[in-house]
Amino acid sequence: MTRIGQFILGIKEYLILTVLLIFSLAFLFSNDNTQIRFLRAVAVGMFGTVQSGLSSIPNVFDLQQENKMLRENNIRLSNEVSNLKEAKLENIRLTKLLNFKETSGLGLVSANIVNKSLIQTRNTITLNVGENDSVFVNMPVITDAGLAGRIVSTSRNYSIAQILFNKDMRITVKSQRSRIDGILTYDGVSAVSVINIQKNADIVPGDVFITSEYSNIYPSGIPVGTVVDVGNLDNLFKKIIVVPLVDFASLENVFVVKYVPNKERYALEKTFQSGKK
Repeated sequence: MTRIGQFILGIKEYLILTVLLIFSLAFLFSNDNTQIRFLRAVAVGMFGTVQSGLSSIPNVFDLQQENKMLRENNIRLSNEVSNLKEAKLENIRLTKLLNFKETSGLGLVSANIVNKSLIQTRNTITLNVGENDSVFVNMPVITDAGLAGRIVSTSRNYSIAQILFNKDMRITVKSQRSRIDGILTYDGVSAVSVINIQKNADIVPGDVFITSEYSNIYPSGIPVGTVVDVGNLDNLFKKIIVVPLVDFASLENVFVVKYVPNKERYALEKTFQSGKK
């Protein structure tokens, strides 16, 4: 109580002023004099004007809350639009792959790429299929565009495939137009080339190379790459630069071809090559 009394004593001047103002206003508005009525009208008008002006000033806290809600809605809508676009693109991609699988005539296993390397001399991709899906070493990996590589390692549920940008890859190919044979290799830097083609061979930019029937790993006729440059490696052979038909940078889905090399042929050729040495 002592504190309350001290507080009241401390503001007694303001209390007295407030009481006097209330009495003054009461007397002022109770007086019906013409001049007083005029003053009342002016005061009411000024009060209304001030109130109207103040009401037109936006509430800063309400605006902040509204802006926050709008930002949250924009983020949510942006995410929904992005998800819809991704779903549409995925649907187009998977539909295309499904059509290819149905019309290819090959035994195919659909696979998603779960990891890839594109900056090494021996680049690979990791697939979410393995021995449980009847995927084994040396099976070709393709897309609807063409050859991507071959399986080099498997586990129960995963597999690793060499791609064309791998120095260990050697693929027997032929020109689809002129039927000239060669070997596709990767230089470990940037260029995929076809070697062992004689200088006078009929190869021109725009020619497409496909897998050859001479390969014991890849079915024949799979598109591999397009010739972009033809030069002379030396006095005997051409230097042919090829761009793979598969875009490895954007590659997400592939097929593993259930194509097992002919063991009898492989054994015979290996024995013959060993005997020659």
